Amino acid sequence: MNKQSLFPYYVKTLRQVQGVEVLDVAGAGLLHFNNIDEAQERYLSYPCRIDALLMIICVRGEVSFSSHMCDYTLRASQFFISSTSIFQFRSLKDSEFYVLAISSDFLTSMNVDTRFIARMVSQLTVNAHIADVPEDNMRGICRFFGTILADHSSNELSEYMEHSLRHVICAMIYRICDAILDKSYISPVGVKERSSEYFEKLMALLSEHCREHRNVEFYADKMHISSKHLSRVIRNFTGKSVHQWIDEFVALEIKNLLKFSNLSIQQISYTLNFPNPSFMGQYFKRVAGLTPGEYKKS
Repeated sequence: MNKQSLFPYYVKTLRQVQGVEVLDVAGAGLLHFNNIDEAQERYLSYPCRIDALLMIICVRGEVSFSSHMCDYTLRASQFFISSTSIFQFRSLKDSEFYVLAISSDFLTSMNVDTRFIARMVSQLTVNAHIADVPEDNMRGICRFFGTILADHSSNELSEYMEHSLRHVICAMIYRICDAILDKSYISPVGVKERSSEYFEKLMALLSEHCREHRNVEFYADKMHISSKHLSRVIRNFTGKSVHQWIDEFVALEIKNLLKFSNLSIQQISYTLNFPNPSFMGQYFKRVAGLTPGEYKKS
């Protein structure tokens, strides 16, 4: 079995934070956050790329975060879903929530019926990724999560327990689908307009292609619209140009690699297709206000 972690470097940081429980198997992870104080919150404030389907369930309080460079606030008994993105916590104080991350490889290897997940993603993303769910359903999901964490709390799982956990995570996915799909009680939070859909599509494309492509024309072509139209829509909707969003997204990618990978600054520059480390350093300082070395030490 391939035991590569879904987020190997980020998990190292999470395991150092009091108030975080971590279950991490090949292609999937379950995280439980509870009563994170301000000092611990700092460790969680750095942007991190998570190449997976991401589900967040808030039990208590509020949790603020960004995904695809869009800001969200999740409150008690609310559910959030998003695809691969650079993810960043903003505020966690006095909250309790669960994060479930699942890669496409995990879904394929476990023969999960992805039609259910596709329906859930479609149902929620039409309504800004967030749904209100009644407390009794949320309590049922959270009891399930709590049992899983209690039964699989060891950092060194045996081969049998690893198989057990992978199948339990599959059951968890179906449990969430049952709670979310086709329920008349779901109250969408913030129906999206057309400009918002363009922006989300741009963020999703940047998440997939920003390491290789940093020009507006590439993303406009992917969206089957002109670069002029894309630029106008994005500026009117956000107040920033597409070029600015590209720069900020690439800077987040650099931050992620600086904090959560073992790559050197030179290796990061080549990974992100910069001509040399000096060019990347100038680019990063212009956008982030720090050199890569200064950010890595921060």
